[in-house]
Amino acid sequence: MLQWIHDRLGKVFWFVMAPLTIVFTLWGVHGVVDFGAGNGPGIKVNGEEVPITRLKQDYQGQLAQLSKRYPEEIPADIKRATQSSMVDQYVNNALLNQKVNAAGYKVTDAQVIASIQTYPSFQVEGQFNKDAYYGLLQTRGMTPERFETEQRALLKTRALEVGLVLSSFTTFDELRAAVALQGETRDVASLLLPVAHFAALAKPDQAASRAYYSAHLDQFKSPDTVHLSYVELKVTDTSGPVDEATLKAYFETVKDRYTEAEKRRARHILIQAGADPVAAQKKAQEVYALANQPGADFAALAKQYSQDAGSAAQGGDLGLVEKSFFVGPFADAVFSMKPAEIKGPIKTTFGWHVIKLEAIEPGHVASLESIKAALTREYQKTEGERLFGEHQEKIEQLAFEVSGSLAPIAKALNLSIEDVPVFYEGLADHRLASNPKIVKAAFSGDVLAGQNSRPIEIAPGDVIVLRASDRALPTQLPYEAVVAKAEAGAAHEIAVREVKAAAEHLVARLQSGTAWEAVVKSVGALPTQTAKNATDVKVEPMKVLARKDRALPPELLTAVFAAPAPAAGQVTVGSAAFANQDVAVFAVSKVTPGVLDAKTPAEAEKLSRARGEQDVGSYLQSIKSKAKIAVSASLFE
Repeated sequence: MLQWIHDRLGKVFWFVMAPLTIVFTLWGVHGVVDFGAGNGPGIKVNGEEVPITRLKQDYQGQLAQLSKRYPEEIPADIKRATQSSMVDQYVNNALLNQKVNAAGYKVTDAQVIASIQTYPSFQVEGQFNKDAYYGLLQTRGMTPERFETEQRALLKTRALEVGLVLSSFTTFDELRAAVALQGETRDVASLLLPVAHFAALAKPDQAASRAYYSAHLDQFKSPDTVHLSYVELKVTDTSGPVDEATLKAYFETVKDRYTEAEKRRARHILIQAGADPVAAQKKAQEVYALANQPGADFAALAKQYSQDAGSAAQGGDLGLVEKSFFVGPFADAVFSMKPAEIKGPIKTTFGWHVIKLEAIEPGHVASLESIKAALTREYQKTEGERLFGEHQEKIEQLAFEVSGSLAPIAKALNLSIEDVPVFYEGLADHRLASNPKIVKAAFSGDVLAGQNSRPIEIAPGDVIVLRASDRALPTQLPYEAVVAKAEAGAAHEIAVREVKAAAEHLVARLQSGTAWEAVVKSVGALPTQTAKNATDVKVEPMKVLARKDRALPPELLTAVFAAPAPAAGQVTVGSAAFANQDVAVFAVSKVTPGVLDAKTPAEAEKLSRARGEQDVGSYLQSIKSKAKIAVSASLFE
């Protein structure tokens, strides 16, 4: 099988895989390549045991990812949700596999080949690569035969999903209604009232400021602070200059990557052995004789006689490839020929071949000088990462063994101890104060008790170990110490009330029949409006907007398209509030439904596809409701 793949490199059977891309978006790529092995108790679907080795491996991978988000401990509810989701996925796959097997779904060799060739992990520079294919399978402990078998099973399941998606259709009335709604446009004018506009003008008196202070005492406390000390290990600090001898030695270890093997371009004519190998050989000899006649057109003969569906239409062209991409006898023949030479018949497991060599591209090894700059960067990166790994192990060891001091770590790894005498969350102009991992560690019980923190990765290749001392708990600040902040808070409260009142006032005027232009002019007469505004009221003139338009903020756009359509000659008026407490006022003067046009086929396909995806989900829920599913309570123990 794999030799057949090799013999047809570059001939991608895209028409087989194109429909499957529809459902890949439905089910994701998880489980598309199953590198697991072995069965075990834990899940049964309709009496059939589901292999769970891969499930447990995937679960451990999920936990590793979650631990990055929850460095101290993964919450129990997050673990339960992850377990439930993974079990559902494996049960769904098992149910679909059972259905396709019962229905007798078949997958051809060509479909399996095309599927394998499309995996990005098996490609180099956009082309299927045999070495990448074998190498990845080997690292995962899987044989090519096993992988092909599982790929075939996967494609059966995908065929069922594709059938459900492609069987969905949309009626003309449904399509027209969907296009009318989705393609709808609205003529909209809007006016944004920023709360900052009003806050800049508000002048709260002392009573208002004191009232705000008393109502929000938690806002007026000193920060929780510590004296922070830390050492920092960076991967960029572990790479240095590279001398010529070191670079030459490194080049010898990676020379294979810079070696281009000889490649040859050949054409062939395949006569399959079939039921009568003798007749096939005789036919191949006849074709060989025709190919050797003066003026013979080998490409035309290939189109006429070759039984290789993958290359016959291209005149038997097999592309420019290395020797390892061909079957043994075929490879030996091609790489012993001279350009324009014709050989045959050559016997392989596929039949008899007549071969013509078109061209030879000699192999070569890149010179050290030609790749010196890139190789230097590569070595520095590789060596730097190696040293960083060693140092990281050392820092982890020392952080634990000498947990009462940073000095041994700094001495062993030649690092400096940095100090922040007053450290707290949000400290201005200090990068660590905005890092939640650092803040959490600095105020953790163990660290406050005098221990070193565990090494904290704040970025790839950047690790910190810290200590904290001299903690100062928050204390209530007197009003006199926070007058400016209290006045700003009171001004904001006033501004929130005023912006809401201003919006209600403008909406009421528009609803009473005042023209939009007149209302916009009246904005200048709002009680808080002066020529010294820090932030201007923002007016957007009448625009025609679609549902997915980005000309307006999403909150405003949602409100605009949720508003009732106006009667003829009238406007629909409304307002929209934002999370930052700004308020917008809008007027809709016209609603134009979307209409069927030249884009209708694409819209119909999109709508049918969405419905098909719903059908797949409904079908899965249906068979799941009738299935007997047993999941062991100790599955993840």
